Amino acid sequence: MAFCRSGSPVIAGCGTGTGTGGVAMHLLCLGDSLTYGYDVPPEKGWVNLLSDSLKWEVDNRGLCGDTTWGMLTRLRRLALSGYDAFFLMGGSNDILEDIPVREIQANITAMIRLLQKQHKPVYLGIPPCTRQESADYGWQAREDVDRHNDILSDYRIWLLQQCQTEDLHPIDFYTVLQKSPHYADGVHPDETGYRLLADAAISVMKLGY
Repeated sequence: MAFCRSGSPVIAGCGTGTGTGGVAMHLLCLGDSLTYGYDVPPEKGWVNLLSDSLKWEVDNRGLCGDTTWGMLTRLRRLALSGYDAFFLMGGSNDILEDIPVREIQANITAMIRLLQKQHKPVYLGIPPCTRQESADYGWQAREDVDRHNDILSDYRIWLLQQCQTEDLHPIDFYTVLQKSPHYADGVHPDETGYRLLADAAISVMKLGY
């Protein structure tokens, strides 16, 4: 989520998984620290685990601390034609920063529109809720945890509705970690938690090709 160190985009794998024409699948993952793989070694993040499992080439554009507006700005600068599929997830930082939900939704909608112009599969990640211990790590005030989680829950419903109306493929990380003990700091997963996220993503994405 917010205020962690980020590095350069990571190209994971040199996959043998194939897309159109038998060439290696090339997936763009755009997100924040949950996509980046905050606080675990690069090979333990869910994006790299997915790449290793599916043998896809994955461009990890997760950026720690990014908001949906920052993601939209970055997406507009990317050449998208070289990718075979797209993963998009954001909004957690916006909610922790109390950015109005209507602005988050507008940014997500704009990104969906940009990706849909490529006429390729779009996978939409559903961000997980947070835990009370997140306040101990300074991610949010203790009195805000329940309120932010209520917003994340409503946001999940909206994202799932977008998947249904826009023909997107949901990956529901919210449900995966909803009752899980596998958080490192109340916001980000630990290594086992990232493995659970990878399993969820793999189960959805492997059906597309």
